[in-house]
Amino acid sequence: MVLLNHRRQKEIEMRWFILLWSIVLICLVLLRGEIVRAVLSFGIGVFVGFLVDCLGVGYLKQWRYPRQEFLKKEYFGIVIPAWGVFGATINLLWNWLGVPEIASFVIITVSLFLLHELPNFKTKSWEYHASMWLVCLGWFPLILVLRVLFIIFS
Repeated sequence: MVLLNHRRQKEIEMRWFILLWSIVLICLVLLRGEIVRAVLSFGIGVFVGFLVDCLGVGYLKQWRYPRQEFLKKEYFGIVIPAWGVFGATINLLWNWLGVPEIASFVIITVSLFLLHELPNFKTKSWEYHASMWLVCLGWFPLILVLRVLFIIFS
């Protein structure tokens, strides 16, 4: 029971971190006047994230969200908006970094991987059934798809 409460506490802390980052991102968007880009990025993140989850969680069963059952209310209230923030973070930071494309890709991919996967080792907000090398490799096409779709629809 103590372990379960500790895991739940870590998950709540991560939710606060994501909420705080969302507020910071919204403030930066408003200050920079990039509302349309932010909404587009968020929408692409939601769309791609849902498709990725349909494939990875629903069909291939490569991971799961133990506390937000797939396609249930908690999933749509927590996981889907997190995908939107993820998509917005990728595309807005990419534009804000002001470095060559390959540098943006590496900086964003490595940073977001570390910010998402390292805390997840403790919180277990999602649990993989795939090997970690496959998870690592999967981040590259994920970031690229989110960026390419943003460029296409911008």
